[in-house]
Amino acid sequence: MTAGTRHPVFQPRGFTLLELILVMIVLCTVLAMAAPSLSGFFSSRQVNDMSEHILMMTRYARLHAIFDSRPHRVNFDLNRQCYWISSITDSQYEPLKTSFGNYFQIPTEITLDFEDVETDGSGVYYLPFNAKGYSREGRVRLEDNRENVLEIVCWSPAEHYEIINPYDDEQNNEY
Repeated sequence: MTAGTRHPVFQPRGFTLLELILVMIVLCTVLAMAAPSLSGFFSSRQVNDMSEHILMMTRYARLHAIFDSRPHRVNFDLNRQCYWISSITDSQYEPLKTSFGNYFQIPTEITLDFEDVETDGSGVYYLPFNAKGYSREGRVRLEDNRENVLEIVCWSPAEHYEIINPYDDEQNNEY
């Protein structure tokens, strides 16, 4: 160093404890205000997730009905609150021996309603697929306790099932 120059004084820069506490208070307040609206988000996700899972199962059942050349069903047992895929073997429907034959629980917050869907009379409703992959017109309505609603609909035997929101104006014009 040359004469006349001074060492710059090093002052550490950082946050004081008081500043950190204030930031934490602000964050906690914002999260507390946002939490109730987030619970509604997760509730509506349950209806979305379950409808997408059922839609996937209808496509799987349709493809395997064609592939195996035998009828398949997507079953809904409202008494046991579950759903699964079965296929016909020896004139009787049995759950598939794959993971889709497992019983999937219907969450207690979600209610199912059926329109033009077959039933065996014991509380089991089903979406049938014949050996050529054709189904029947029908509608499964999923609704949670917050009134989030989606429907899984087949418009004609040759079409796939699809998910619709019955409250969308665009969809209602198709009826």
